Amino acid sequence: MTASERIPLADHVVDASALLAPVRRREAVRLDGALTGRVAAVEVRARVDVPGHDNSQMDGYVLASADTSSWGAGGSDGVAMTFPLGSTIAAGDPPDELSAGTARPIMTGAPIPHGADVVIPVEESAAGRFEAEGTGEESPGTVTLTPRSAEAGRFVRRRGSDTHRGDTILRAGQVLTPARLAHLAACGVADVEVEDRLRVIVLSTGSEVAAGGAEPPAGGVFDANGPGLAAALTEAGAQVVHRGTVPDDAGALAAQLREQVLTHDADLIVTSGGVSAGAFEVVRHAASDDGVTMAFPTVAMQPGGPQGIGTLDLPERRVPWLAFPGNPVSALLSCELIARPALGSPPRTRLRLPLRLETPESSPSALEQYRRARVLPSGAVRLVGGASSHLIGGLAAADALVIVPVGIDTIDDGDALDTLLIPGGDR
Repeated sequence: MTASERIPLADHVVDASALLAPVRRREAVRLDGALTGRVAAVEVRARVDVPGHDNSQMDGYVLASADTSSWGAGGSDGVAMTFPLGSTIAAGDPPDELSAGTARPIMTGAPIPHGADVVIPVEESAAGRFEAEGTGEESPGTVTLTPRSAEAGRFVRRRGSDTHRGDTILRAGQVLTPARLAHLAACGVADVEVEDRLRVIVLSTGSEVAAGGAEPPAGGVFDANGPGLAAALTEAGAQVVHRGTVPDDAGALAAQLREQVLTHDADLIVTSGGVSAGAFEVVRHAASDDGVTMAFPTVAMQPGGPQGIGTLDLPERRVPWLAFPGNPVSALLSCELIARPALGSPPRTRLRLPLRLETPESSPSALEQYRRARVLPSGAVRLVGGASSHLIGGLAAADALVIVPVGIDTIDDGDALDTLLIPGGDR
């Protein structure tokens, strides 16, 4: 196949996204910790200002800066002032008034009374702590202060200083993290619409693949793709409802898929293997089934060029089917680069980083090559292992994918290339 017969990865991702669009759904979920890792489906705006009122940043005494003119904003310069004490203000009290010329004890988070604009920490009082009325160095009902500053606004958290009502606090496509969940709750949001988890069937094809964790026969292999793809799809926001293996028997593949889709009410099928040009390409052979509609484009990427895309056709609906190559790295990178965006999972962080190489490395100029790599403390990136698609150990050690673009046949030390940051490595 010539370079002109290959399709760009971006075009194949568009096709995969269009295939999955009819089965993607959203659901409104009550705000709680179980939402961590889910993906927002819609934009969310703050219902209230945060903070909702001016409040104290410290335990101390609240007063009006206008009553401290003998000090000035720069502080007391060693001069003490004594103020009559008003009632204590606790967090949760309704805002009220400050009588002119007085100070009131105030707790952290308590509302600033009208007429007040500065909080003096309790440590800057004569006693250095709150005391029962009539004890210590102060007269009953008074407090003596020697503050470092009496500038208006000192230790006052202003209303809306964190978030204003109507601010966008969550965008569609963002992952819900603990901090984002806390922010949503602080802004009065009770539930949020998220991308629903598509129910996925994962099958590893090939008579050489040992089923169910069994010891493989002579010439066989353990099933690496099933656990890897199931984990990758789960991390991308899907729910894997069945994982299994199937031999190189097109009829058995189609029959098992129909059975599992109906049993688990699956939304998506993901298979590995059987899409290349060999004699036992079971997914290609299954495409001749009357209930299967598949195309087999070759994508201009390495690893992972041979791909399958289509549907398993049931009487009442058509189930999307993504068929990936069988080599473990090809399968996992296909999931990362194709299934992940088609599921609506947020894009990975993409940085342009310099390479650290001992010797130049070749790359097929007609393909976009993805090399496993690790980000160094210096901010440079070093390749891990070779480019071959069977080297799963290199991918397990990697925390980045270096993208060698089409048209480049050699990369060298110091070359700056786009790099995707992925989970993994020694972290």
